[in-house]
Amino acid sequence: MCDVIFRRLSQLDKTYSKDTLTMFWRKFFEPDFATAVLSNADPLTIQSIRATFTEENEIFSPASSRMWHIPALLPDGWAVYAFDMARRRILVLDPAVGPFGFSNRRINMHTYVSDLLHTALFRCIQSLYDSWHCSSGEWTRAFPMIMLQNIETEDYGVCASFFARNYDGDKLQIPLTKANLEIHMNLMLYEVMRLQGNESPVPSDALEAIKGSFVAL
Repeated sequence: MCDVIFRRLSQLDKTYSKDTLTMFWRKFFEPDFATAVLSNADPLTIQSIRATFTEENEIFSPASSRMWHIPALLPDGWAVYAFDMARRRILVLDPAVGPFGFSNRRINMHTYVSDLLHTALFRCIQSLYDSWHCSSGEWTRAFPMIMLQNIETEDYGVCASFFARNYDGDKLQIPLTKANLEIHMNLMLYEVMRLQGNESPVPSDALEAIKGSFVAL
């Protein structure tokens, strides 16, 4: 589901930026990038990840994107790592910290994870692009406190998509409250139903075989 939501967020940004391709604001990754990196797999060997870097070259120049959002499924829930290419910093957006801030243990964990993602991201960039406007050196890391309320564990996933959609590099454009999160959840449900390319060549007999699961849901 997180794959689908972040794919739809990417489609929405392309629609909003169709007249300003030289100032594309954000690039959204699907979770398979972080999953591959944290599993010690080489992301360059995975076709879907390579396509994430290259399929949009005809639409816009990736070098024009400032914020690169990478969602990651961690042992205790979802988090988003926002790579700010203009300021050379990694913003760690973690719904598990609540309104009280990051503990030393979580800072150490996110430092380790973001270092792995940073190394893999720039390895892919340097391998797939002839020139790039931002180097991998002298990056910093920030742990912004942006939550006003504690969020239930089962809502960390939708909370991560809320961060990715509404964080502008300095602050949340919309405060994260339970009421706003519910509005966002309904919006994401609506947008997922409008996903472009939402088609499958799966034969009808295969769909019949899994129909019972949908009925159960």
